[in-house]
Amino acid sequence: MKGSRCVTVATALLTLVALKAYIEWSAEQEERFPTPHEANWRTSAFTPVQATVEDAVAEAPLRFNASLQQLRQSIQKSSAYWNRKQHQIFQALDAGWKNASAHKCDRPRDAERVSNFGTYSQLYRDFILYDECRSFPLLIDQPSKCSCSKNSTFLLLAIKSLPGNFAARQAVRDSWGQEGEHDGLPVRTVFLMGTAKGRHGPNLQRMVEYESQTFGDILMWDFEDTFFNLTLKDFLFLNWTLERCRDVRFILKGDDDVFINTPKVVDYLSSLDNRKPIYVGQVMANASPFRVRKSKYYVPESYYVGPYPAYAGGGGYIFSGMLAPWLHAISQYIPFYPIDDVYTGLCFQALGIRPEAHAGFQTFDIAEKDRENPCVHRELLLVHQRSPHQTLHLWKQIRDPSLTC
Repeated sequence: MKGSRCVTVATALLTLVALKAYIEWSAEQEERFPTPHEANWRTSAFTPVQATVEDAVAEAPLRFNASLQQLRQSIQKSSAYWNRKQHQIFQALDAGWKNASAHKCDRPRDAERVSNFGTYSQLYRDFILYDECRSFPLLIDQPSKCSCSKNSTFLLLAIKSLPGNFAARQAVRDSWGQEGEHDGLPVRTVFLMGTAKGRHGPNLQRMVEYESQTFGDILMWDFEDTFFNLTLKDFLFLNWTLERCRDVRFILKGDDDVFINTPKVVDYLSSLDNRKPIYVGQVMANASPFRVRKSKYYVPESYYVGPYPAYAGGGGYIFSGMLAPWLHAISQYIPFYPIDDVYTGLCFQALGIRPEAHAGFQTFDIAEKDRENPCVHRELLLVHQRSPHQTLHLWKQIRDPSLTC
């Protein structure tokens, strides 16, 4: 009897250990590849015209009042910090658009407005304290990036990078990010980053400056480059685009570890009706915040509650250049969110433009058996993620005229 009881206890303990190991493993899998929920969205019938920044700001109230009201209905009313902040902006809009978009960065925000603020990570605290700050000096610029060809830039590859990712950037330059013309259509590349200054890392500023002088493709702003500052990076890039590359036809936002079949992307974009705006990628629908603390995508319930809008995965997506001024204008009324692709989805929802799913975008990778197969990659537009070595090898393979599939 005693032996039977010991076996029962031992079995229960083993079960608990196995369950704990499974939970930890699941959290790691979510960190690496959050499961996408696909949706067959089609872009809306709304077609914004090409506009200046001033026109977009002036016309936003008239054009987007209905779509903003739909966004308002979709966001839960809650005491959670972001929800409360967004609904305060909606209330300000009821009284008039002019004062609803003011962003003040003269002092850190009051941490007492966030319950459980002391339990947040340092990155979260910094994000909340300075989430109104939207103006940072541009340390490294490329003023002639889009003006060095006879035709306006057809495709701008805007690649998010970190100062220390030298090998990844060079692999992109030597493969799918080569600047030039594809079938007579100009393609340009810029790498987007914050400063090389970090709390605990080496100072890479001079190396990045030398890299910029050599290749002329780096944009660097004076903010600390962290995961939660990717939303800020997107916003500052929009500012730059409106000043330096306002006639660009299409913008591909992606990470520096994606593999892009640039000729196929250009062929696809060339087949579209350029009068209709696009926001296309691998679409996530019915997604919700991660509540696993170990995940970098973790969002506390005291910060945000509710589902996410449909959005294109941030590993890589494409949108029409004509949308840049409208995105910039509408983003004045959407508080920054720490997950950049979710924030982009919120802004597009506010514009009334739905993301369009395309099977050629694989931002959560493909089947393991196909990851070294050039024939599979030749049929894709974009896949995430690939090492610099894999990128160079795959590019050489898919460009080989003797490749038979």
